[in-house]
Amino acid sequence: MICLKIGKLYSHDYVNNLYSAIRKQTDDDVLCFTDDPTGIHPDIYTYDMQPRVSDGWWPTWNKIEIFGRDELLRYERKFYFDLDLVIQGDLSPIFESKENWAVIRATWKGIKFRVANPHEPMYNTSIMTWLDNRWIYERWESDWRTIVKNIVGTDKWYHRSGIKPTFFPKIFYSYREGYLPRHYWENDMKPCFEYRPEFSVCLFHQEPPITDLSKDHPLYKHWSKIDF
Repeated sequence: MICLKIGKLYSHDYVNNLYSAIRKQTDDDVLCFTDDPTGIHPDIYTYDMQPRVSDGWWPTWNKIEIFGRDELLRYERKFYFDLDLVIQGDLSPIFESKENWAVIRATWKGIKFRVANPHEPMYNTSIMTWLDNRWIYERWESDWRTIVKNIVGTDKWYHRSGIKPTFFPKIFYSYREGYLPRHYWENDMKPCFEYRPEFSVCLFHQEPPITDLSKDHPLYKHWSKIDF
């Protein structure tokens, strides 16, 4: 179980809350690659990872670096979780995946989005599982400065490079964009901002921050419930 904390965007609380939610469903190791391990729970294995300095760089690119890290060689299957999400239900459909590389199908985008945006991916890598993606890291590393300067984000690079993942079962939704195209992309891009208890994971896409929710909001309660 892997996460990434680079820079100041997310505090150690995001790491610890994710750890608590995962620990309720598995005893597997939890790893965090970070440039600042301060405040991270001692049972989480922390490994140094630093941001790079180059035009277009932002922390999401560190996700590709994870594919190439030697610390993961002792694990047959790897699971990655972004910090800006809320685990609110059963993760077994993720843990039971047999795919070489699986990500989230962005069901909230739809056909109209794909036609209007042929160079945009129809998936999301806030959660991933893989067996061996070192080859993706090596391909990216060979020309990373050009890539980060010209492409905004890892998912767009995968898509434009013809690197095709497979998909998890449909247990995800977006707090801002809902679950279906009519919730956001085909609704004048009006934020949805709805809690959907029938799903297992809610994605926040950075905005709004989870910490902006009221403390009595069901998603905030799921996120902040720590049992160490």
